[in-house]
Amino acid sequence: MARFSKFRFALVASVFNREYTDALLASAQSALKGHELKIVRVPGAFEVPLQVQRLARTKRYAAIIALGVIWQGKTLHAQEILRAVTDALMRIGLETDVPVVHEVLAVANEAEAKARCMGTKLNRGHEAAQAALALALSNAAKGSR
Repeated sequence: MARFSKFRFALVASVFNREYTDALLASAQSALKGHELKIVRVPGAFEVPLQVQRLARTKRYAAIIALGVIWQGKTLHAQEILRAVTDALMRIGLETDVPVVHEVLAVANEAEAKARCMGTKLNRGHEAAQAALALALSNAAKGSR
């Protein structure tokens, strides 16, 4: 397999629940060190897909990572937001043929948020970066982007 030294990635992260989204972003950036990164911050998870779409349409990125944290509460609001974000991110990837890694997380409590965003065993920011890199390598090997 050919060796590809540098890719361009975009990371879109919500500001809401910043303690956790900052941790996701930092982990992803660390895992993608040496690659060209564009970071875009948006107010909340619901705003993530619009920025992902704008970046994907440029065709400049090997993959785009979507990061956010949604607290599941006693109402259906969080589930509705998460479903809308999930559907939009899938549609964007399919319509643009740009890989979109979905790590807009639904968490039930602070312990779960810390484990998934700040932990060393189960860090979704790091996992998102690894998935984006694998997709970029696969596409490069196939001759796309």
